[in-house]
Amino acid sequence: MKNEALTRQVYHLVKRLYDYGVREVVISPGSRSTPLAMASERHPELITYIHPDERSAAFFALGLIKATERPVAIICTSGTAASNFTPAITEAYISQLPLVVLTGDRPHELRNVGAPQAIDQVRMYSNFVKFDIDFPLADLYEAPHDLIEATMLQASHYFTGSDRGPVHFNVPFREPLIPDLTAVELLAPEPVITFEEERTVDLSSLSALFAAGNGVMVVGDCQHQKLDYVMEVAEQFKLPVLADVLSQLRGIEHPHLIRTADTLFKSQQTIRPDYIIRVGKPVVSKQLNQWLTKQLCPQILVQEKSEPDTFPVVPQYHFNMQPDAYFKSMLNLKVDVKNDLVVKFRQLDHLLSEVIESHVDTVTDEGTAVAKLLQQIPDDEVIFFGNSMPIRDGDTFMQRGRAYCNRGANGIDGVVSTALGMAAHQTVNLFIGDISMYHDMNGLIMHKLERSNIRVIVLNNDGGGIFSYLPQRKEEALFERLYGTPLGLDFSHVAALYDLEYKLADENMKLPEETHVLFEVRTDRNANYEAHQDLYLKAKAALNE
Repeated sequence: MKNEALTRQVYHLVKRLYDYGVREVVISPGSRSTPLAMASERHPELITYIHPDERSAAFFALGLIKATERPVAIICTSGTAASNFTPAITEAYISQLPLVVLTGDRPHELRNVGAPQAIDQVRMYSNFVKFDIDFPLADLYEAPHDLIEATMLQASHYFTGSDRGPVHFNVPFREPLIPDLTAVELLAPEPVITFEEERTVDLSSLSALFAAGNGVMVVGDCQHQKLDYVMEVAEQFKLPVLADVLSQLRGIEHPHLIRTADTLFKSQQTIRPDYIIRVGKPVVSKQLNQWLTKQLCPQILVQEKSEPDTFPVVPQYHFNMQPDAYFKSMLNLKVDVKNDLVVKFRQLDHLLSEVIESHVDTVTDEGTAVAKLLQQIPDDEVIFFGNSMPIRDGDTFMQRGRAYCNRGANGIDGVVSTALGMAAHQTVNLFIGDISMYHDMNGLIMHKLERSNIRVIVLNNDGGGIFSYLPQRKEEALFERLYGTPLGLDFSHVAALYDLEYKLADENMKLPEETHVLFEVRTDRNANYEAHQDLYLKAKAALNE
């Protein structure tokens, strides 16, 4: 058998990745990773994508994970190719996404001696992965087979559950690099060892707290959570549910659902609940987070994460479990609840919804453009927000739908690629600023290659609009050069380069019916800032009447 040791190693590794749940592999071409790439391509069930840009490729994989809830593997060659995976691995770590990173490497005799395309790849992502290993070189000894079995058993622990996150396999290869491409029998599936976790919780000690009434539920980023029982709990315990734009709840019609929390707390409301249940990751709204930090009542965090997010304030209770399991336990409690806050929040939400609706109808700016376009998106399509202003405008104006975002590290890199990864499985509407678009224009190559169903909505205010809301705005002599950063890009050329139809928005703000389109909305940064301030003044005035 040609290259028998190499063939056995990489075929067994790829086979076990499939056995433990990997169904898609994103390959960035290169020489040293040849054995991994060829073994993945030869696997009869794996779906492979070829992406020539490692940074965008890794973010594309994150989109696949978001869409499928499965681990996804990425493969690259040695050297700085591996370095370009780092931003997406960082996002995966904070967002608890099971990204399986496979980096080809030089053999040990070519490390640290000045050989070309060789850097120190051992534990190179150690701050941002849950597990890593530097594999030995392939040989015919049986131990490598056993090592792969042990490695997959350990690494797969991070594919699901509260410790979900990225893992790194660094795999050195000595030439010749081509495995035996006929040995497909080595890819036959095998059984796996699975982890079963039973999660139960006794909430009887909290009965008195719940009975005191006047509780509030804040549902943050729940992009990967099940919330089947959340509104049932809201009814039984008479809880207003403050739903973040990433809560996955905005599409539900329910009288307890509050969509205007950001606008509400911008108006400096002094609401004092008796307890707060926080679900999922932190919310987008700075104002809501500031309100949470000022509350003196007990706060309960329901978040499936072994190391909980204590921002914006350390909770008194943390339940490391899926929200559905926690809410089932709450439903079993027999508590006589009196809660006046749900009525108050409903009244405020109704009032602010009318203010926002009137604002959208009478004002033309970037925020109201987002609002008008969101209203036209079909219920079965996905919304993906870029960071900076798009996600914030989404939080203010989105009334329905399912929204996603790279909200782990809140970066503007890789946004296009992550949205396109999701678009491999469903129709996606991407709202992205011009600076973020520039950061990841390379990522559009996957539309040209895969023809994913996506509308790329570029909110072009010719610069970094988010900085207009920070104190730096007052430093006029420095602001535009250091923060405004106008680029003057013509996105019609970008659309043509990547086989997207180009359309420029007019005053009607009509969302294109077709996908495969780049839809540019041109706005003015200063006008956007003034319009946002105008909305908050209107809201504050309405609440104080």
